[in-house]
Amino acid sequence: MAEELSSWVLQGDFGRVTINTTDQGIVEHVHRELNIIFKLSGADTRMAAQGIDLLLDDNSVLLFNPWLPHAKLASPGKPATILSLFIDPGWLAARFSAVCPDRLFADLRRQLSPEIRAQASLFAETIMSHMIDETRRCEAMLVNFLDAIIAAFGVSRAVLPITSAGRPVDYRIRKAVTYIHAHAAENPRVEEIARMVGLSRSRFFEQFTRCVGVSPRHYIDSLRLGIATRWLTANEGPLGELADTLSFGAHSNFTRFFTQHVALSPSEFRRQTITLNRFDDALAQS
Repeated sequence: MAEELSSWVLQGDFGRVTINTTDQGIVEHVHRELNIIFKLSGADTRMAAQGIDLLLDDNSVLLFNPWLPHAKLASPGKPATILSLFIDPGWLAARFSAVCPDRLFADLRRQLSPEIRAQASLFAETIMSHMIDETRRCEAMLVNFLDAIIAAFGVSRAVLPITSAGRPVDYRIRKAVTYIHAHAAENPRVEEIARMVGLSRSRFFEQFTRCVGVSPRHYIDSLRLGIATRWLTANEGPLGELADTLSFGAHSNFTRFFTQHVALSPSEFRRQTITLNRFDDALAQS
């Protein structure tokens, strides 16, 4: 595996793919996307989810459904090159109608077959060697890769238990979610949202987690991170402007938040990202 690049980010309608060599940890966080993680080379590393310590080595894959809190543990002096797929649930559902993206994986960690490990290595090599240069080709390769992953580790919609089909519905939590989406950039305080919907902070935290599946803070931070990644790939403006937009105050506070969640600094994320849709538009105009 070539490692001349420490990081690489590819994004499109499918979501995002990252390749990153790092030994730093990532705080507990959530994604609205499915997160599938492979170790390509370097030292073994560990992650944690649902109170379980998960080893990521050459022969394993980590599988996180949307909104599942997880963290990467630091391994000072022992960097690993990691391939992470962040797959948009809507995009996945449109291409794999037999799966339920919200509950695709029953296990957090599975053993890899030599075939899927080879596909992961090939996909990463193709990205890092600049050989994926258009959306159609990338999506075709990604669909084939995901087809193998789903066949090996996914749960078919047909075998999901009906009793676990949904979460409790509470109109107060729906109101809170709507408010959070409208005001995520302002970093709303959990106490204020709870007061707005008529609940104590502790009761709001409990009910929000039951209805949504994650804590209010994780949900808010995920939306803010999404705003940040979109802004970084669509704007060339100074990072201080983004820090102000997201109500961080000091630029350093935003940089710390972003790096703790992505294991890349905002400037490195922007520098290393290729957005395929934009590249295709340039090709069409040339």
